[in-house]
Amino acid sequence: MLLFMRLFFTKYKGVHILFWMANLVFWCYATCATYHVPVWEGLRNNGLWLLLQAVLVYAIIYWLMPRYFYQKKYRKFAFTAAGLLVGISLLIAWMTVSLVKGDHPDAKISSVLYFSLYIGMTNLYVAFVFIAAKAIKDKLTADRRNREAEKERAENELRFLRSQMNPHFLFNAINSIYVLIRKDQEMAAGTLATFADMLRYQLYECNTETISIDREVCYLNSYVQLEQLRKGKALQLDYYVGPEVRNFRIAPLMLIPFVENAFKYVSTYTTRENSIRLHLNYKDDTFLLEVENTVEPVTKPATNGVGGIGLENVKRRLDLIYKGDYNLLITPGPSTYKVMLSIKML
Repeated sequence: MLLFMRLFFTKYKGVHILFWMANLVFWCYATCATYHVPVWEGLRNNGLWLLLQAVLVYAIIYWLMPRYFYQKKYRKFAFTAAGLLVGISLLIAWMTVSLVKGDHPDAKISSVLYFSLYIGMTNLYVAFVFIAAKAIKDKLTADRRNREAEKERAENELRFLRSQMNPHFLFNAINSIYVLIRKDQEMAAGTLATFADMLRYQLYECNTETISIDREVCYLNSYVQLEQLRKGKALQLDYYVGPEVRNFRIAPLMLIPFVENAFKYVSTYTTRENSIRLHLNYKDDTFLLEVENTVEPVTKPATNGVGGIGLENVKRRLDLIYKGDYNLLITPGPSTYKVMLSIKML
């Protein structure tokens, strides 16, 4: 029974029904108390009035507003609504005067035109309240739908950006393992196990909005270890993770593109040092990533990015997730390429 009542009031706008019922009771009581007429007469006269008033109100909010008001045809809306108001007010006045004269032939009653002015003012007030309520409700509904649509769009874009990132990592990692197989098969087997753990992290742990920084750092450790084995002694690596980098969460796979970029475009000199500096720190609720690598003049990491996808990808993800709470500074130079990323963790 309760479920039926709930469905009934939800489907037929129970608030509206309660409003008209309360209105009918109030005006019926006022009529009977003022003019000392029978209750049935008060219910009949006021019921007809409120029925036509409801026709006026709902014609405006469900027909005229979508047809003219929301289409910015304000002049047509105003003239049509005014015409309905005048016509229905005159009809209510004529019906009320006719019913009262029929029940009380000797009663003194105002003319239809004069009485319609009083009814028109009442109808105008009720119509205005409903128009305002409808406009506010529709605005709130539209805003909510826009927010939901924007959220869904952002989530879809994030999923797309993340899906772009994974294939690039696969290509790099498989190539690294291939190089190791030719050098040391036992070492390659261990690296393959590490690679499997990294894949597991990407496939099963990165489907959430945020992840523990400890897991992200563990993923970076595995990647750096893999690349360091591939590069060997030709690369000088300065990798440091501050002790404060813990106990907070970050968007998954947000840091790896910058690290991949460094290993991909690091110089390959035979007579000079090839180096990568990778530091992670956390201070005053701000996470800081610093990446710097030596480059050769012929390489252009600033334009190529990570496989043409990674840097632009991660910039877009930063805008979507940390808009206003991050700062990214990329400084390409003739001999070094520097990246400094700071994220305010709220």
